[in-house]
Amino acid sequence: MKATKRTHDFKALALKLNDDSSCPHYIYFKEHSVREHTKDKPAGRTIFIVNVPPYADEKGLTNAFSEAGPISSVKLCIKPNTMEDDIPKFISEKQKKSFQVAYLVFEKVSALDRALQLSELKPLNSESYRIKTGIQKWIEEFNKEILQPKTLKENIEAFMKKYDSETAKEKKKEKKLEQEDDEGWVTVTKGGKIQSFARTEKVENKILEKEEKNKKRKELKNFYTFQIRESKMKHIVMLRQKFEEDKKKIAQIKQSRRFKPF
Repeated sequence: MKATKRTHDFKALALKLNDDSSCPHYIYFKEHSVREHTKDKPAGRTIFIVNVPPYADEKGLTNAFSEAGPISSVKLCIKPNTMEDDIPKFISEKQKKSFQVAYLVFEKVSALDRALQLSELKPLNSESYRIKTGIQKWIEEFNKEILQPKTLKENIEAFMKKYDSETAKEKKKEKKLEQEDDEGWVTVTKGGKIQSFARTEKVENKILEKEEKNKKRKELKNFYTFQIRESKMKHIVMLRQKFEEDKKKIAQIKQSRRFKPF
């Protein structure tokens, strides 16, 4: 079915918890139109909803828009985003309860057209599902925050296994590229063929010595007048010390009768 031409203005409809709700909350939605669509937000099937209340969840929004047609996914976010989030989260981040935005994806394009023409939304609660409120909701939120060590360990091991397999595939691909082709050409990869060396204590000391020598070369010596004066004074003191040491050596040799001037 060919999609009809849609306006990009927001449409406002009342969102209720139940049919008998006396104080409805209004949400605003339109077709999600950006330059680059991601896999989780396909073009022509996604609506962008703002002013979603904190108590609303994915299942509740699915119930509200169920009259338009079958829904494949609902994603709630604190801020609008265009990037696809593929990084697994081992520990759920505690976020402050606030109004959110939502991306609701229909299975068909025709369902999105019907959603934009809706004059009323169904309640968030249905016969098979009810949004939890009050003490029951607080208990459930508290239990969700506690992550069992066993579950965390399993998630980390699965992630590391996937990471190791992807790294091994990349290395294998690079090795294939480094081999000569039929015409004798070799593809240079970012890794290169230079093997790294293990930094032992001896190697580290040599590197530090080299750095010290380079620093000394860069230092300006005898540049200022006071530096020249100080260097001269130090040289005179050093000569006097050497003279005294030589005198002591000669005296010791004379005493031992080993001194033969001629």
